[in-house]
Amino acid sequence: MSFLNPLILAALPLMALPILIHLINQHRHRTVQWAAMMFLVSAKRMHKGMARLRYLLIMLMRMAAIGAMIFAFSRPLASGWLSGVGMGKPDATLILLDRSASMETQDIQTGESKRSTALKKLAELLEKRDYGSQLILIDSANGEAHSIESPKALIGLPITEATATSANIPGMLETALAYLKANKSGRADIWICSDLNENDWAPNSGRWAAILEQFSQLKGVHHFLLSYTDQPSNNLSIRVANVKRRQIGNRDELILDVLLRAENQQAQTSNVARRIPIEFEVNNVRSVIDVELDAQGASLQGHRIPIDSKLRSGWGSVALPSDSNPLDNRFYFVFSEPPVRKAIIVTGDPKTGKAFHRGLGIPTESHLQHSARVIPLSRVVEIDWESTGLLIWQAPLPSGLLAKQIESFVNSGRVVMFFPPAQSGSEKLFNLSWGNWQKPKHEQGKVTWWRGNADLLAHAGSGDPLPLNELRTYRYRTIESLKAKNPGTPLARLGDDKPLLVRVATDRGGVYFCSTLPTAQFSSLERDGVVFYVMLQRALAEASRSLSPASLHDAAPGVLAGHTQWKLVAPIENAPSISQRGLHAGVYQNEGYWAAVNRSLAEDHSEVTPVGTVDELFDGLPYQRIDDSVGDTSSLANEIWRIFLIAMVLAMILEAALCMPEKKVEQQRFSEFSMASDNMKQESL
Repeated sequence: MSFLNPLILAALPLMALPILIHLINQHRHRTVQWAAMMFLVSAKRMHKGMARLRYLLIMLMRMAAIGAMIFAFSRPLASGWLSGVGMGKPDATLILLDRSASMETQDIQTGESKRSTALKKLAELLEKRDYGSQLILIDSANGEAHSIESPKALIGLPITEATATSANIPGMLETALAYLKANKSGRADIWICSDLNENDWAPNSGRWAAILEQFSQLKGVHHFLLSYTDQPSNNLSIRVANVKRRQIGNRDELILDVLLRAENQQAQTSNVARRIPIEFEVNNVRSVIDVELDAQGASLQGHRIPIDSKLRSGWGSVALPSDSNPLDNRFYFVFSEPPVRKAIIVTGDPKTGKAFHRGLGIPTESHLQHSARVIPLSRVVEIDWESTGLLIWQAPLPSGLLAKQIESFVNSGRVVMFFPPAQSGSEKLFNLSWGNWQKPKHEQGKVTWWRGNADLLAHAGSGDPLPLNELRTYRYRTIESLKAKNPGTPLARLGDDKPLLVRVATDRGGVYFCSTLPTAQFSSLERDGVVFYVMLQRALAEASRSLSPASLHDAAPGVLAGHTQWKLVAPIENAPSISQRGLHAGVYQNEGYWAAVNRSLAEDHSEVTPVGTVDELFDGLPYQRIDDSVGDTSSLANEIWRIFLIAMVLAMILEAALCMPEKKVEQQRFSEFSMASDNMKQESL
């Protein structure tokens, strides 16, 4: 319980007034022994036990009435969950605000989103109670700590507005930890406003154990989670993939895939199909087509849009009608003529180099141009790092200047794939190194698991899995991790649970380690062909995106840092400020370069983390979860002084009821006293 006028609680000792008055009354009258009244005293002693109980209840009711009146004047705040908030004035209040695209799910009637509902309710609550001398906002888009003047200021700040980004809740808590330690804030309240998106919380991340340990060392820090887990109603999301500009004869056209996803559970269980209009816009030219939507959504594979032959590059978008989340109703894309997909293969083994050259030299589509070159380790100085997209490295791991060049190559958005060298060595790169060669038994050489939902080994567009179960490994080299907490993400495992393919986490680009070679004495990769070819072509396609003048980015800080003079092309209405560019969906141009910024795929597909799982993440810490719903207009904390006034009236009524038998007894005693006095007078006569 919290109080708007806590100083009035200093009057609580006045509850002792009834006791004080009782004691004064006891000593106000002098006791005189009178023999004629002795029989009345004896009768009174027979009822002494019940009288004491009644007197005690009367005294308690009088004290309760005074106490209820004092509490009513102090204007208490309470809600079912708020019992833990009144733990004293905090020195600092930190607000961790989720500004991800999924937080823009709205209530159709009120127009309020999860984000705006959380902001308004939290601002109202903090205005009513003391939030300390430090009010700090950590938003998910920037991940930085900002000092806020007052809770009211939260509503209109640019850093609290909606964005197309994803959130990183563990990272935000780490920022809060760093702030509390740097400022020695002492007693602090941390408010987390989130929709519990699984991608944002990453509950299986090893970072949570370290966060829990560090917070447990801080005294007086309390966590409050304002959660919005209600699912959107009748919401559709749309996105575009595989945008290509192609010339067929005298006709130029764009070819793209359009994917629609239904998020309403009721719609997914219904067998009734419906038609949805989709608006296409290419360089301000609009068209609309109707798509039939089933329980899971809809897709347009290879949709063709005619364009002007003079239009070598440009932008476009696809859009849906308004629904419960406006931020996933439009998706922007850009296009240009495809660049040459260039790959460099570094190896000292001609057979291995030839296998890679065959896998990379044949393009997946006739209009694409591929260039694959095999060089030995001694000629790596000839590599044109600017025009190369994919680097295949089958040699000892480099060090020194060459290692830095490869790291810079990856940071520019390119891809490098490491394959085991024949030579042994202890070199390391990207926190991984090669172990010893292994010769698995027959069953252990099979691929028993692979990640089929994403990355290089994902299922084909038809949904059919790649034939990895037919792959055989005869010799492989173990992949050793130098950091137990970051061993990389396995994409495929062998029968002895050793990884066949691993991806290393990077901010940009891609780094892969494959534990075997494609030649016949090591594996059946080249012989079976399909898996090997698809894996290399997908890596080359990912690497070549950074070479194209038209690029697609997930909204995040710094995504437009590659060029300084980006000009906003779309949308023109409600354009974000320069400091907020890259956090909102849109199209940008810098001379011949185009960039489209959109929400990430995880914002459309991530599940809600179970509340029980989230509660376990804060196990052992002072923590409370408040489940709210979007559009709910009720306050987080309500004034309950009326309840105390009612309690005061009830206490006074009960006190009066208890006093009634006492008055009857006094009247009876007075009657008995009068009769005794009359008898004494008659006897004296």
